[in-house]
Amino acid sequence: MYIVEERKLFLGVDCMSNKHSVFVLDVEGNPLTPTTPCKARKLLRGKVAKKVWSKFGTFGIQMLIETRKEKPNTTLGIDNGTKFEGYSIVCDKENNLNIKLDLPDKKKIVKKLEERRSLRRTRRSQKCRRRPARFNNREREGFIAPSQLVVVNSRLKIIRELIKMFPINFVGFEDVCFNHSKHKWGKNFSTVEIGKTKIREFIKSFGIEIFEYKGWETKELREKYNYKKIQNKSKDCFESHCCDSLSLAVEVNCGERIEPNKNLIVVDDTYRPVRRKLFDTQFKKGGIKDKYSRGTVFGLRKGLVIGVKGKVGMLCGELKGTFRYYDEEGKRRSIKKLDWVSSNFVIRRMQTNSPYRLKAVVPFAARLWQIKYI
Repeated sequence: MYIVEERKLFLGVDCMSNKHSVFVLDVEGNPLTPTTPCKARKLLRGKVAKKVWSKFGTFGIQMLIETRKEKPNTTLGIDNGTKFEGYSIVCDKENNLNIKLDLPDKKKIVKKLEERRSLRRTRRSQKCRRRPARFNNREREGFIAPSQLVVVNSRLKIIRELIKMFPINFVGFEDVCFNHSKHKWGKNFSTVEIGKTKIREFIKSFGIEIFEYKGWETKELREKYNYKKIQNKSKDCFESHCCDSLSLAVEVNCGERIEPNKNLIVVDDTYRPVRRKLFDTQFKKGGIKDKYSRGTVFGLRKGLVIGVKGKVGMLCGELKGTFRYYDEEGKRRSIKKLDWVSSNFVIRRMQTNSPYRLKAVVPFAARLWQIKYI
């Protein structure tokens, strides 16, 4: 049995920054104009605001009293990709936030789905309880393949959290389209093309206006505003993807070059836990099966960020009554007791030029939950 005690830390704020890096929520939790760390500290000392954190580990405040509702034009720039993506926020004439997203590995997901399909088909041929086949009684309108849906939902998670943080009223969106009948080598573009309609409908449901640009237009905008781009798209830096997303946001917002914010947040959404199988295909000696794998560990969801002896890990399973986790080096280890558990996104790295450089552990510790045993 667990007793969960909330422990909040004032982390994720660059104390030397004059930029509007602190997001603000009103009394009802709706986003307002972001403010500076200095102004946020004054509001906290005056007890007219309280501390809040986003799932990115960034610090914000929520007002405890009614305030003005005027908001400047805030634009979200989205640069979609097959493996990595960029998201940029521009509020008025300032780049408040840049995010690089590592998407789930679609090849691993397809492999899991093929294995699940073979297991279900095998069971249907046996004289035992089985899951009925439902492939021929489903509506195909708006259908997205499960392997593609995982990628689409990963994008929606990021967009949903950004809409909660900032008063976004415009979105600069790169409309990726490819002539598959003419060029057979562009099959990877389908990962970006599929699900565009669902993302558009999700954004429009918040009353946000979307401006779409072609790929060649994005390149012209990047050159127009003189943002440098590198070929290595997997590198954790602004020049890999966020240069394109910022170009789209700037074009929609003000049309003038804005100095990029090099404080980059890298969200790693590649991990997918091993789920329960219908039955195991391989038996151990003596005819003993392995235990079915589950998506939870002692009631906690796999993939949660955890604290272990002052360090950060990621929950992945159990071993003989103990918690199993990945440490910062990617090695699997086990422990009996956890210090805290967080439902934040997995932040692999936070890059900053401030002399008060935040270590990799700081984004995880933005909002912590300490676990005690009875």
